[in-house]
Amino acid sequence: MNSLKDRIKKNNLAISFLLITLIFVFFGIFTLKGLYSLGDLTRKIYEHPLVVSNASLQAALEITKIHRDMKDIVLTVYPDEMKATLYAVNENEQKVYQHLDMVRNNILGEEGKSLERQARQAFAKWRPIREEVIQLLGAGNKQDAVFITQSKGAEHVVKLEAKMLELTSYARTRAADFIDLAETEQAKLEWIILALTLLGILASVAISLTAINRVRKAASLLRDKNNKLQKAVDEIKILQGILPICSFCKNIRNDQGYYEQIEEYIHKHSGVDFSHTICPSCLKEHYPEEYESLVLDK
Repeated sequence: MNSLKDRIKKNNLAISFLLITLIFVFFGIFTLKGLYSLGDLTRKIYEHPLVVSNASLQAALEITKIHRDMKDIVLTVYPDEMKATLYAVNENEQKVYQHLDMVRNNILGEEGKSLERQARQAFAKWRPIREEVIQLLGAGNKQDAVFITQSKGAEHVVKLEAKMLELTSYARTRAADFIDLAETEQAKLEWIILALTLLGILASVAISLTAINRVRKAASLLRDKNNKLQKAVDEIKILQGILPICSFCKNIRNDQGYYEQIEEYIHKHSGVDFSHTICPSCLKEHYPEEYESLVLDK
């Protein structure tokens, strides 16, 4: 029965240690998962909204440069200066398309992709207006070229800047959404870590208390056994020593100085019980008739 109880206690202790191990394993898994989620959100914030926002702003800046160069073209009177400015316009146009490509490759959501297509189409429609201005300048019609640049061209630039602003605002909104989501994930991760930490502490305390209780019980049992063993050793030493015994009544003097019957003394110090009988000599002395009868029977 005791062996069965010991096995049950050992199994319970093993299960407790397994439980706390599982708690810390889950703690590690949830922590790594939470850190991965936060890292993924941070990467998305950088790779998508911020990249799109910066690319949109850079595209808007290049559009402003093109519009400024077109104003310079209609006002210049030197062919070489006009040629150099047209070259700069073409370079800036390629830069705008590069920035729009970056937006298209990184923007998230159908709404964002639709905004990018609208901005690209609007920018493409600006090229015929600029080519018309160049043709008018080549034909010597500078006044009409200036008028188109300041009217239709300027109005189209305003539309382009509005489209770029929409892309930037959309990207910033997505960035804010990602940041909110990251904060939510962080808060959830903190609660999970706190809960698992407290659970681990409680499990550790419970296991520690159980182990301490078992150690105390084992120590108490060991003390009892040692006390019993010591008592037995002491009693054996008493029985092995010289016993003060009365020469007449044969009573033994105990440690308190009182005399007690030898049977009681030995029983008290060794646990031996006595059964009384009569030896042949005493039988002959005290009961001669029974002795004679016993001898005759033999």
